[in-house]
Amino acid sequence: MPEKPRPTTLAQLLKATQTLKSEPVITLAMDLEQLGILHPREIQMLADEDRQLLRSRSAELVDHLLMTNEDLHHALARTAGIVEVDAAHFVLPQRTFDVQLLRKMRAHDLLFLGEADDTIYMATWYPTDETMRNRLRSLTSRSVRLVWADRDAIAARLERMDPQAPMKAPEHDMLQAHQAFIRKASSTPPAATHAVTVHDEDMAHLMSETVRALASKQAKSDMDDTEESSDSPSMVRMIMDAQALHASDIHIETNPGEEFTRIRLRRDGDLELYQKLPPTLSSAMVSRIKIMARLDISEHRRPQDGKINFSEFGGEALELRVSIMPTHDGMEDVVMRLLASSKPVPLGKLGLQPRDAEAVARMSARSFGLILAAGPTGSGKTTTLHSMLAEINIDERKIWTAEDPIEITQPGLRQVQVNPKIGLTFASAMRGFLRADPDVIMIGEIRDTETARIVIEASLTGHLVLSTLHTNSASESVVRLLDLGMDAMNFADSLVGIIAQRLVRSLCPHCAQKAPLPGAQFPELVKAYVHASPPSGDEGRQRLLTAAGLGSPEELTLKDGRWLRALR
Repeated sequence: MPEKPRPTTLAQLLKATQTLKSEPVITLAMDLEQLGILHPREIQMLADEDRQLLRSRSAELVDHLLMTNEDLHHALARTAGIVEVDAAHFVLPQRTFDVQLLRKMRAHDLLFLGEADDTIYMATWYPTDETMRNRLRSLTSRSVRLVWADRDAIAARLERMDPQAPMKAPEHDMLQAHQAFIRKASSTPPAATHAVTVHDEDMAHLMSETVRALASKQAKSDMDDTEESSDSPSMVRMIMDAQALHASDIHIETNPGEEFTRIRLRRDGDLELYQKLPPTLSSAMVSRIKIMARLDISEHRRPQDGKINFSEFGGEALELRVSIMPTHDGMEDVVMRLLASSKPVPLGKLGLQPRDAEAVARMSARSFGLILAAGPTGSGKTTTLHSMLAEINIDERKIWTAEDPIEITQPGLRQVQVNPKIGLTFASAMRGFLRADPDVIMIGEIRDTETARIVIEASLTGHLVLSTLHTNSASESVVRLLDLGMDAMNFADSLVGIIAQRLVRSLCPHCAQKAPLPGAQFPELVKAYVHASPPSGDEGRQRLLTAAGLGSPEELTLKDGRWLRALR
């Protein structure tokens, strides 16, 4: 079969990319044969010896066969459906690159082809390398598409642009350097070993220079300057650090004049200082975040909200909700909430008292009615509801959820992401669920009268409905729904129970020590427990003792965090 002509312009490259999507998928063995790298008899011998070998992307193929790294990556690129371009004759954009930048491009075997639809196109002989692609994406905050080109053609083209460029290091030394980088960057072995040297500083400089040559907006240049500065943290690294530290929010607080920009992380409910930045970097960092969240970088006077899909920038599956708030003197603060998809917590590990855990399990076993989780923002209401759903998530039940955003995923649940911009609200999702033959429905939050009315109607017609309310107590939740115009009789018939909850810090199991509760403190606990509620003092006293499994206050002991007290 004759070879198709390879694209020599960006327009031909874009067209070829679309064409490849409709072509049939072929195997690595077929590619090796079509490229003339292996004879059919050799392929058959390898298949007889080890069928898994020809499905491998590792350097074992290079070690085992008479082929080079370039041959392997050429075949892998075809298998992955990656466009091949003619680097020797490709019409490059009219850009001026300095000598230093050209030499760095040559050192990494990268040829810049152009930009289209906010995507940077780079030619290389190893386009299937996810490590390289993710690194480029994280450094540029742009979508990057790698295409295949002959290694010698790339080198010759760059040499014509910079005839004085020095020769590169021998392949063996480069291979060792790349393997060392991979081992440092990831605990897992690389998908394919090839002869490329990747150094963070060189690559950051290379890509920041490339993007600066492309960008026409000052804010984009500011973003690149931020990457180059040794004082500025990489946005990707900062987000990864926050995720590793189990932070729920990242706060970036800019200040006028010569005051430092403060970055803080919220961990276990408290804000902790992460880093301080010079004031010259504050606008660049905010612009960078706006670009990542696809917000208007020219707007500095009004609040803006957006989202960042962290996987687009080389990170893990993580969504960040971004809030930009203008402050005095033309400054802007940023708050980013980390929303990582996770699995439900078993009901028995929520930290509930045995009596409460039994009551929650009993409520979730009901076949119809309304169950509410009440509490302030971040108190774990959604986590509790998903734990309840996990207990009843069986094949015999159809469970629908409408959430904003989807933070916890479970196999078997049909989960819908609410999007008010297109009219997909909690109320409209609820109406759709009722036509989809549900058994159980979870609504992320009751925010308005329409949603509350539909929720109560659904709970009265044979469905178990779970939802949350941003209220401070169970009794306040009843008042809130009645204030929304709910019929008191229907509400009383539908309500199964309300779970009012707070998050309590747990003590370290190793350093915490038991201490007896001073006698004067137990009456204070009873008084706080029965405050503004029907039970009497004696009834509240007995409830507290029963929950603790004790017969008298003298037996009551509390754990005390000694190390925490010493630090304070």
